[in-house]
Amino acid sequence: MRLNGRDQADRFLALSELIIDEELCINLRGRMAHCTDCRDSCPTGALTLTPDSVDLDVNRCTGCNSCLPSCKAGVFCSGGFVPERFLRALAGREAIDLHCRGSSDDGGGIVIPCHTVLDARLIAASRAEGVKGLSLHGLNNCERCTLGDARAHVASLRLLLQDWLGDAAPVIGDFPHPVEERDGRLHQDQRHVSRRDFLRLGGAKAVSQAVDWLVPGSEQGEGDEQALPFYQAREYPQRASPYQQAFISRVDRIPWQAGASYSWPARTLSGSCSGCLSCGVRCPTGALRAIETEQTRQLSFDPMLCTDCTLCLRICPEKAITASGLTRFESMKSERHSLLCLQQRPCRQCDMPFIAEEPGMACCQMCRNEQELDDAWLEMLRET
Repeated sequence: MRLNGRDQADRFLALSELIIDEELCINLRGRMAHCTDCRDSCPTGALTLTPDSVDLDVNRCTGCNSCLPSCKAGVFCSGGFVPERFLRALAGREAIDLHCRGSSDDGGGIVIPCHTVLDARLIAASRAEGVKGLSLHGLNNCERCTLGDARAHVASLRLLLQDWLGDAAPVIGDFPHPVEERDGRLHQDQRHVSRRDFLRLGGAKAVSQAVDWLVPGSEQGEGDEQALPFYQAREYPQRASPYQQAFISRVDRIPWQAGASYSWPARTLSGSCSGCLSCGVRCPTGALRAIETEQTRQLSFDPMLCTDCTLCLRICPEKAITASGLTRFESMKSERHSLLCLQQRPCRQCDMPFIAEEPGMACCQMCRNEQELDDAWLEMLRET
């Protein structure tokens, strides 16, 4: 879903936008529709996925933001819920009242779009901020709520957090904690925008409208992009998943249970790796990172950024990258480590860098193939 500047500003100012950065989607990067996590989590079926696009039916979208934690690539962002901003609002409070938009309970606390925006990483990170109990208001209205039913989701969170943190896990329930002495509620379900940003966006909207008026047809550029026969990208941006980033920035302060079953994904390479670096180039979160210079091709891995989307396993042409078993938190090293470092040299004919498969090899495979064809033609001419 590609929006021009004016549409982005309109939705930003309306405080209700769901921004989709489809360039991060693993379906588009892998040219195969194998991940449906966001679509499966959407209670209204507002998302449609193909290898070319992530389409949102804005008429069906209720703004519940359930798709945010479900996407391992971090495709979705919303002004209505930002994980880092939410955790900062919880800092220093032992007991928190969380109200979903469907909550009819009185009292103060924090308002979020729906309780499905919470995931185990976020609640574990809240424990690092001192939170010991969360009262989830509105669960009693889930059955008739237009945003969806969060009860099964909350039940699964309790089990997982108990497995991770044991007795130190925050207590999650729909019971009332003592209401804090504060005026009203803190709305995390709305965009928090400074006066400067508000004016900047207002100016962007005005400029965009002026351009449309002065230059008729200036909005047609978006249609040109949509007209491409299939998704094409020259570069693949990498960005840490917002939920994962909020989690790993606090992971050392989380009171993990001894022998906790939380495991970090690990990746290893076999000797069949050709050094194409496709996995590192297309990894959406930057867990795998490719660096190519005139002298080397390098691939590194940071398990803390990995959300186990499995894109790298699917697109490797040599099937050389594997999930090598998972590393327990206690033995986790936060440093990025090297998986591959291959020496390369410029080709004697085309001057493009290549990996020499044998000592003394002076030409790349493409030039060698062309030379073999030329030699075959000469041989045919000699025979005739």
